[in-house]
Amino acid sequence: MNRILIKILIVIWLIIAVGFTALLVYGIAYNKGTGDIFSSFKYGVEYSLTVQKDENIDLISLNKINLDFSSSEIVVQTTDEPNMRIVQKSARNLTDDEKFTVIKQDNEVTIKTNNLQKHFTIFNFGSSEQKIEVYIPKNYNKDLYIQSSSGNIEFNSDINLDSLSCIARSGNLVVENTINAKDINLKASSGNIDVESLISKTYKINTDSGNIKINSLVGSGELQASSGNIRVNYKDISEYSNVSAHSGNVNLVIPEGLSFEFNGKCTSGDIKSSFDLNYKNKKGNEATAQIGSALIKS
Repeated sequence: MNRILIKILIVIWLIIAVGFTALLVYGIAYNKGTGDIFSSFKYGVEYSLTVQKDENIDLISLNKINLDFSSSEIVVQTTDEPNMRIVQKSARNLTDDEKFTVIKQDNEVTIKTNNLQKHFTIFNFGSSEQKIEVYIPKNYNKDLYIQSSSGNIEFNSDINLDSLSCIARSGNLVVENTINAKDINLKASSGNIDVESLISKTYKINTDSGNIKINSLVGSGELQASSGNIRVNYKDISEYSNVSAHSGNVNLVIPEGLSFEFNGKCTSGDIKSSFDLNYKNKKGNEATAQIGSALIKS
């Protein structure tokens, strides 16, 4: 092989290596998950999105909404209108097969996309950027299930539901206001969960690679981060709260006057709290506490 060509290839691979190293350093320095790091490239490019499909859906007699999108940013907000509205936007013209479909069966409605064409992309350049805007009537208070294979899920307004389940396989899950539901299940496989306020009877919040941050939490349930930090500000704990971080720090804020028993352990990292902890070792990754009458386990 020509020596000049070899030198050119070496330079190219060095540039790629330096770029990935810079991304890694950025992620470590600013506690960014993989979804955050690559979305910096994705959203750093200005996309001109145009409406591809806009449809109103009657929710009378329906008890469950299923949203299943393969590669789109999903933005959810409430509306004073009587019907649910779905708006699909894209940076390119979509074929009919790529536009969402609405399927009503029994007491459920499913909105999903199929047959998305594959496009060659590098760091999301040349990608088919899409956005799904979901407007849910304020008087709808039943079940909502959302799944995204690649893209963020965002809630931009207060919403009251019976049950909520959100799964972001590659992207962040962001709640800018308050979600109030009996049962809440939030999962981000590769991305952060950033919530302003959750009120529930039971909750289950999990990230495989990313951080969990909740500014106000009410209810009982579990929080788990396989590789990331957990930071929670409790407003009330009705029965219990189990917190687990395999590789990351745990920071909990408990309101004054709350009675509970605390047992905490993290594999890699330390535990911090606004109440006094009894650390079991010098590493600070295992601690106990008993506050008040200790009727609640955290």
